Amino acid sequence: MFCPNCGKPLPPDSKFCPSCGHAVGATVPGDTPDSPARAAAPATHSYNPLPAQETRRGFWAWLRALKTWKKVLLGIVLFIVCVIALAMFATSGLNEPVERHFSALHSGDVVAAYSELSVAARQQTSLEDFKAMLVNSPALTHVTGESFSSRSYNNGQGQLEGTLELEGGGKLPIEIHLVKENGAWKILAYKMSPATPAE
Repeated sequence: MFCPNCGKPLPPDSKFCPSCGHAVGATVPGDTPDSPARAAAPATHSYNPLPAQETRRGFWAWLRALKTWKKVLLGIVLFIVCVIALAMFATSGLNEPVERHFSALHSGDVVAAYSELSVAARQQTSLEDFKAMLVNSPALTHVTGESFSSRSYNNGQGQLEGTLELEGGGKLPIEIHLVKENGAWKILAYKMSPATPAE
């Protein structure tokens, strides 16, 4: 043991240095100001983030602490979100054959447009009848876009309701029924209302 003041050796259990009189007190052997033990002492840090497991426990503790009516409200919100997500997933491809159908009509490819109809629709309406229908409804060949405000799905059948955007700015209200054939949506029928002129 050495004196922390003068560095001279100290007798065991000394309270004062016999050389300089410095109060020694309770010191650790070899613990001088310049000792290797002090110099090599690692730095300590107070930052200690919670592990992921503790974070998960905190969430469940928070959930258990909620009042019953808040738990019920949270459950209702989650249920509504799941229903909306499921509906969006189920109807995600409904508009694709409709877009292809009217894009083909706009470019004059009647055969490609006709191919987007379902088997049942083509059995009821021949290609010649379909062409005759286009003569009587020329607005269908001037569609530049579609906008659907409502979509639904039930037992392999879907429905779209909205408007077709026409050249010149007019709009054509339409209701389109679709059916799934071999994993792909096809147009079963559509019903139109009188077109509204551009404003």
